[in-house]
Amino acid sequence: MLACKSILVEDGKLGLCPKCINKYGSPATALGLLGLGIAGKQLLKNGGKIVKVEASTVKNIKI
Repeated sequence: MLACKSILVEDGKLGLCPKCINKYGSPATALGLLGLGIAGKQLLKNGGKIVKVEASTVKNIKI
């Protein structure tokens, strides 16, 4: 309905017909998983710095 203007008989979670899910859903899922992988890698790499910054932020807010 959103992409190809077809009428959906059932309620779809994404509002896409089966053709459009195959066309648009798979690349979007792949990009989402890639983004999660990159974010996880950055979190592991900079986890200590992030914890220190958050701790100092909380400390400054309490003072």
